[in-house]
Amino acid sequence: MGKYLIDVPDDFNLKFEKGIDSQPGEINGKIFGFGYDYGAYSDTLIMSQNEYINKGWWKDRAIMVYVYSKNPSVNWVKTKVINYKPSTRQDSAFAGGCDFVANCSYEAFHFKLPIFILGEIKDHIVKIDSVQHYYRRLVYPRKGKKGLIGVYMRKRESDITTDTLYSAMVIDVKNLVGKQQDLALEILTTLRPKPKN
Repeated sequence: MGKYLIDVPDDFNLKFEKGIDSQPGEINGKIFGFGYDYGAYSDTLIMSQNEYINKGWWKDRAIMVYVYSKNPSVNWVKTKVINYKPSTRQDSAFAGGCDFVANCSYEAFHFKLPIFILGEIKDHIVKIDSVQHYYRRLVYPRKGKKGLIGVYMRKRESDITTDTLYSAMVIDVKNLVGKQQDLALEILTTLRPKPKN
């Protein structure tokens, strides 16, 4: 598929579909099938817990709920996270059920914000590594959970914020159970770039 190869059992077959700015398709077997997308803007799948915290998208809502009444001029984009730590029992009085507490600042104003990790992120394991110098991201549910099993792969140099984009491959399937999950993950870990001729 595109510049990538994947190993599948004999009962799986490849079906190409028509895309607008990418090459989508399916890889179907008797029991389950994968969807895939090959293009410059392919979805990177679920974020890891650290990525979610570092991107800071949680700050907007947290500031509105926990800070605006004290200081309505706080700008979530310009709010700096100084550090954060896992929440403790004492933190439950501040924001019950939060996963982390961040020490933040905006101009001269210092304050704490709770960080609530999304259930989808908590329920999945995200592993980031490389295969033949290509960036690879594997996502799969934690033991006993249903969810997304997927792989995202692209050239390491590719970055949506630069002028150079390389097509990425994303392949995924949802809501498998038990041995189906094991087989899907085994298949997805075989994704690799085609050897150069």
